[in-house]
Amino acid sequence: MSPEYAVDGKFSTKSDVFSLGVLLLEIVSGAKNRKFSHPDHHQNLLGHAWLLWNEGKAMEITDDCLKQSYDESQVLRCIHVALLFVQKLAEIDQRWHL
Repeated sequence: MSPEYAVDGKFSTKSDVFSLGVLLLEIVSGAKNRKFSHPDHHQNLLGHAWLLWNEGKAMEITDDCLKQSYDESQVLRCIHVALLFVQKLAEIDQRWHL
């Protein structure tokens, strides 16, 4: 559920973009955003993905069943796009160039 809908009860085109970002992360990770748990923190899947991205460990989110059949650059691109879709601000700084 997008933050705009959760807080204000309003859908927008950003709601759809946000949802697509969540879906991409769920596909790559094999985990549901709402049911995600991690022993080291209380973040949901999105928060966990952001933590890993900022630590340069984004590939750690990848589901083990995919590890034998993916191209790392393509998975990183999917994670990157998903995080762009779920970010609060639309502005992109220099580290987000695709």
